[in-house]
Amino acid sequence: MIRRREFITLLGGAAAWPMAARAQTKRARIGWFTVAPHPYLDAFRRGLRELGWIEGENIVIEETYADGHPERLPGLAAVLARVPYDLVTVSGSDAVEAARAAIQSFPIVGVSSTVGMGGSLARSEGNLTGIALLFDEVASKWLELLVEAVPAARRIGVLFDTSPSNAQQFRAVAVSAERLGKTLLPLRIDNVDMIRDALGRVRDEKLDGLIFISSPLFTANATRIVELVQPTGLPAIYETRLLAARGGLMSYGPDLNEAFRRAAAYSDRILKGAKPADLPIERPTRFELAVNLKTARALGLEVPPMLLARADEVIE
Repeated sequence: MIRRREFITLLGGAAAWPMAARAQTKRARIGWFTVAPHPYLDAFRRGLRELGWIEGENIVIEETYADGHPERLPGLAAVLARVPYDLVTVSGSDAVEAARAAIQSFPIVGVSSTVGMGGSLARSEGNLTGIALLFDEVASKWLELLVEAVPAARRIGVLFDTSPSNAQQFRAVAVSAERLGKTLLPLRIDNVDMIRDALGRVRDEKLDGLIFISSPLFTANATRIVELVQPTGLPAIYETRLLAARGGLMSYGPDLNEAFRRAAAYSDRILKGAKPADLPIERPTRFELAVNLKTARALGLEVPPMLLARADEVIE
């Protein structure tokens, strides 16, 4: 696992990795790059194993994180560009944008809402391809679902990070709020250290609920976030069932385990000779609604039967 403080070691390792040695070991070298560790690396690894890529035998995965600080991503991406990777898999729009700007000499497999943004989803962009998560399209549903679960909710706090994708998702939530006659309180998270402070504010703001915009910062800190939300007594909706499973009230979004398994399939094809430009950007095909009834009871909520009937998973 590589972090900001290990720049010099990483560069030294790159210089010491002669191409002849790599050819002799026949191990593909993949970089994994995102703002903070999150559990979907496991899905990516499983997808590679299913396709015959075994760590320690024919593949090496090297992890690089920004320790929850998005502002560090461009510097890290510049370092990664100097490492002889066969490809790098990138999670989250901030990391994708940093990698896109810094890396031209090897392929990038991106998993974020900004993959394909501004272009055709059928056409990859230079050395970048991957999975478009479409959270900018999903975002409008979060407020609708939260209001369906809590019809009396009027004032909603929205937590989001500094990425281009989160800005677009917040705008989608704001459009829904205007249509539904709800008031939003923006709560911007610049880095991981601000999560506690932002949630500390909600006690004084007389809020009726919370929306967490899709961010690797939130999935990476799922347990901590749920523990911080619980004392507020507020219902909250999140991007992925991971947070509902950890004790959040609700979640709605694409199946991220499947998305990262598909990223492994893209990586497999590139390692076998395909060019990113030959691999059209893929959209998720499955979206999951999860409801945690245990949390609903703790909040004193009666979840409407119609909402429960639509849920893909009801957590008791």
